[in-house]
Amino acid sequence: MKRSGPSRGPWNGVGVIAAILALAAGAQSAAPRPALAARGQRLNLGLGSSSLYDDNFLQYSSDQLRVFASGVSPDRFSIRSSDDLLVGPYASLTWLNEMGKARSRSLRLKWSSEFHKKNGTADLRTYSATWREAFSKDRRLTLYGYWLPGFYLRQLFDEDAVVAFPGLSRYRRVEFDLAIGSLAWRQRIGGKTRGEIKYQYEHRSYNPDFVERTSGTHQGELGVEFYRLPSRGALEFHGGYRVSNAKAADSDTVGDDPDVSYHGIIAGLGWRMELARKSAWRLGASAAYELGTRAYDSNLPTDKYHYKRDDTSNDVDVALRWAFPPHWTVRGIYSLGHNSAHLGTQAPPSSDTGSYTENKVGLAVDWSGALWRQANASPSTEEN
Repeated sequence: MKRSGPSRGPWNGVGVIAAILALAAGAQSAAPRPALAARGQRLNLGLGSSSLYDDNFLQYSSDQLRVFASGVSPDRFSIRSSDDLLVGPYASLTWLNEMGKARSRSLRLKWSSEFHKKNGTADLRTYSATWREAFSKDRRLTLYGYWLPGFYLRQLFDEDAVVAFPGLSRYRRVEFDLAIGSLAWRQRIGGKTRGEIKYQYEHRSYNPDFVERTSGTHQGELGVEFYRLPSRGALEFHGGYRVSNAKAADSDTVGDDPDVSYHGIIAGLGWRMELARKSAWRLGASAAYELGTRAYDSNLPTDKYHYKRDDTSNDVDVALRWAFPPHWTVRGIYSLGHNSAHLGTQAPPSSDTGSYTENKVGLAVDWSGALWRQANASPSTEEN
């Protein structure tokens, strides 16, 4: 699905949600419901959709928002509005094999998408796979893969663009394919404490007009979680380091290409707790904070938006979760993202490119249920 063309309009999100609810109801009535055995296999279906209002979905700075609102430079933008309603359906299949004595294995495949009510040019879809091996003493190995094709970033100035007539725009569409792979190990390190070590690699492959931005990013991370707190709560801390190396050159020999390489730290904390529990429903809350820094590595003074630039980002997420076992969950979501960019002296004095504030608020509905179950044979049966 190419993310271009006209906006799909408000009825697209309604149709997607209606289809998801119909599929969920059909799967719920068709799935067998025996009591879950301690040992056995099952195949779970997950369906859901979110509806979020985003007031700055392309993360434009205040100066860029003023230029967009003024309409004086329409060639710099390919959107109808800087805010939008985002509808995000998803579907997942999870195979789980419970082998007894805290030993289990699972594979989860997930597809998700995001449709914009006004700005169809920024629609996207993602694919992911998670393989997990669980062992006794709360030990767990996780292998994760993620694929996001054709992500639309924005319009940017292309210094190598060839125009047929003087005065034609040299702004071009920027998009990239993103691939992520990660490997994580978690285990208990105390009575109610467990730790995790994680490595992640990201590769961004940009379209031909901006191939100099193609990059690979390495990330190492350590985390610790305190769980089984009162009210089934948990508190988690993590920190790590990221290094991103960009190509920083295209096919010509002129040294005028931006270098988006950077290095920096990441750190954060998360909290979750069950607020109320009844026979038919559960109410929980969660909150998370994430800090990130980026020191750009460009050594070209002509690279005015990256030379001697430092960014600091702060992200906050809060949610309320209503669960109606065994199938339904409703979540209320709010997210605040703020990035502060400190550019070098070569940048225009009035420029705040890279600084932005973004707010998202909305609801998500999820359904999950077993499509298939099979009890594993007991050890005595296997021996016979």
